[in-house]
Amino acid sequence: MFINRKHFVAIYLTAIILLINSSVWAQEKKIEKPENLDQLLLAAKESKTIATEDIENAKNIIQSAANTLPAEEILEKLALLQEYRQDEVIPAVRKPLRDSDLLDRLILSIQLGKETQIDPAKIKIHPAAAGFPGLVPDDAPRVKRTMELNLDRQGWHNVGIYGNPGSPYWHSTGLYAAPGELITVTVPKEFAGKGLMLRIGCHSDRLWRLNSWKRAPSICSRYNITETTTKIANSFGGLIYVESNHEKTYGKVKLTFENAVESPFYELGKTSLEEWKKIRNNPGPWAELASGKLIITVPSKVVRKLDNPQELMEFWDGIMDNYADLLGRDHNRKRTERFVCDVQISAGYMHSGYPLMAGLDIAETFCNVESIQKNNHGGIWGLFHEIGHNHQRREWTFSGTTEVTVNLFSLYMMEKACGLQTGGHPGVAEKSRQKSMERYFANGSNFEQWQKDPFLALCMYIQLQQEFGWEPFTATFKQYLVATRDELPRSDQDKRDQWMVRFSKTVGKNLGPFFQVWGVPTTKEARDSIADLPEWMPKDLPDKKIS
Repeated sequence: MFINRKHFVAIYLTAIILLINSSVWAQEKKIEKPENLDQLLLAAKESKTIATEDIENAKNIIQSAANTLPAEEILEKLALLQEYRQDEVIPAVRKPLRDSDLLDRLILSIQLGKETQIDPAKIKIHPAAAGFPGLVPDDAPRVKRTMELNLDRQGWHNVGIYGNPGSPYWHSTGLYAAPGELITVTVPKEFAGKGLMLRIGCHSDRLWRLNSWKRAPSICSRYNITETTTKIANSFGGLIYVESNHEKTYGKVKLTFENAVESPFYELGKTSLEEWKKIRNNPGPWAELASGKLIITVPSKVVRKLDNPQELMEFWDGIMDNYADLLGRDHNRKRTERFVCDVQISAGYMHSGYPLMAGLDIAETFCNVESIQKNNHGGIWGLFHEIGHNHQRREWTFSGTTEVTVNLFSLYMMEKACGLQTGGHPGVAEKSRQKSMERYFANGSNFEQWQKDPFLALCMYIQLQQEFGWEPFTATFKQYLVATRDELPRSDQDKRDQWMVRFSKTVGKNLGPFFQVWGVPTTKEARDSIADLPEWMPKDLPDKKIS
């Protein structure tokens, strides 16, 4: 097997790592200096192939050097290697690093790991930063800013099973760290050593397991605030945040940031529209639009012409309130949810969590109320879906319904935000539902099939919603919120039984036969507990006998 020319050049240029100021180490490792390095380099550039075993040898040499040399020294040598190479490969959207790019992935991995081990003052810009998340303009002023952040808010903490409820809260500063530049942060003495952290970068997805990297797989940095003054830096740069432990109370903290760059940052209720017209042109490459309930992070170019962020964030506030309404929760949230756009994410088209993640293709739609209301982008259902995952509770999500009960939120948002009654996705169109149910019941109502087909299973919930409305869902969800631990279901069977019984009692109908027709297993004991209620069956259900 032979590898293409770029790897051949890399192998010989790897010798540079070993030969510059590390001859003692090279001797200890029995690495011999080529007699004529210039001739070898010339030969390398003219050659086209190299055997696979030589690639492995080069990898071993680099890894051995990384394991042996101090972090700062190996980073210097890798930087020299990248600077010298004519065929350098760094991750980019149009030229990703694939798993076949063995040397380049190894070098990048070592760089990312070693950066965490060196003094922040020694961190330098990484060449991949230009591709993502982007560079700060050369003429962008570096500023010193003092601000007061309120790290505590009244309200409920979201414990949705897919919302990463244990994560620290991120508090936006509106400031940006230029790649490879040192930022100095000062806090009052009483806040040092209290568990607060500083973060550079919002693109927290780690891409290590993916076969192709469109950006470096890990580009964020975190620093503990243990002293009144903390130095921070990141070779890729990024938005600056303060992180707080959600289980602790901090109050308000005053911080001073030096050598930072200002980014476009709008806060609903704090930033006037006149101020925004100036702020939207701040030079930081990433922008944030914030309300007390949702923060949207997009490339700054997306918001440069945004005239009315107030209307936009009031709209998103209303959407987040709708999630709370369906759950039966108060509108006041302790944690502001976050949605970050990224060039590549760790899983799926979008995913839930803190932050929620989406691709760059939907960034402009995020900031366009009319586009969302008209459902003009195929990812709008996905936005509602992923935020729904953050609010989904395990007590009423049994096996096979992870991608089902979440879509109750999608349907609710499509109705409230877009005016679509049971719409917004081809899978919930009436014709699609009818065909899906006809096939299912014709094949014998097999529960295993029901569990494998989320939009089929959703048909069952839609029938309940069309008959009884959304209020019973909210009332039932609230029952789980106030239930004691002993009252909550412990097994999958308990979850099915409780959902059937609680919903039946809420609507005053016996849903036992309905569950049986659909083939969703419930116990006789649970069905007997609601036997005194009048039976109910939807009109659009195919004529089936209960087995």
